[in-house]
Amino acid sequence: MLELKGDGPPIIGLLTLQPSAETWTGHVEGGPVAVTIDGNSIEVLVDSRDLAGFVFNRRLTGTFSDQSMSGSFTIEGATEDPEPGGEWTASRKPADRPRQAPQPVDIGGTWTPAPGVDFRKYSMDLTDKAQDWFDGYLMHYDQPNVRCVSPGIVAMVAWGAYPMEIIASENRLTYIYEVGSEVRRVFLDGKSPPDYYPPSPMGFSNGYWDGSDLVIDTQLLEANVRDFRGEPVSEGARMRERYTVSDNGNTLSAVITLLDPENYKVPPVRRRKWVRNPDTEIYPYECDPDSFYRQMYEQKKLDMYFERAKRRQFD
Repeated sequence: MLELKGDGPPIIGLLTLQPSAETWTGHVEGGPVAVTIDGNSIEVLVDSRDLAGFVFNRRLTGTFSDQSMSGSFTIEGATEDPEPGGEWTASRKPADRPRQAPQPVDIGGTWTPAPGVDFRKYSMDLTDKAQDWFDGYLMHYDQPNVRCVSPGIVAMVAWGAYPMEIIASENRLTYIYEVGSEVRRVFLDGKSPPDYYPPSPMGFSNGYWDGSDLVIDTQLLEANVRDFRGEPVSEGARMRERYTVSDNGNTLSAVITLLDPENYKVPPVRRRKWVRNPDTEIYPYECDPDSFYRQMYEQKKLDMYFERAKRRQFD
């Protein structure tokens, strides 16, 4: 487990290292990183993006022993809000513990996004099939939500600009997302989807309490994109979320893992955090697809858009 400490909140991520011939293969949060090891010295180059979309690198240099690593990191590349760098540490990830007896906690209420936590890792380890589909993706034409089509829960649950409300009832949690005015039901009684239940952008979600952590497994996802970059999500993919409420009940943290071996050699991981805010309103989400098509019509790009129809289909 990797932790970076600079001026802002700590940044946390999973670092994995594997020997490969005479080199090393590394991943942070499921995305590939460049790794150089010389004796007990290590350097890791992690590509990331800031909230404005600028791509930059975090260069981690330091030393390691059998159980830990530590050192300093610097920032390379232009960002909207430059980071000063700082110190980093890493320790071996604890073994997964057995599932604990349920100890439900109060997760209901309105939650607003909190900063920090996530690396915002930029590139992922795509399969050849996914890379072929991903090449040539144009966000302004191919992204579902620009034409008022749902980008799906895999993208939405990780977007950090919108609040959500969680309503707890017997054997079910209902998530109301401001983005897209989407509604999601999480069944806590082991309910199975009906045989005729179709794949959808929100999928079918079952949850259970592992101690005081809420674990959600989502299946029956409609093929879609992972985020604004257009990395694909296959129809057979699943998403696993683990939510943890802080001791004071005011912070909600999540680890979100996409399980899609058809498109990713290593599962992508995201981390998000929200704060409880009962004064927050969930506003209606307005989206007018006419504005999207009108602009292309005026720019004489409609033919180009329709010729790219295959780019908006997922095989």
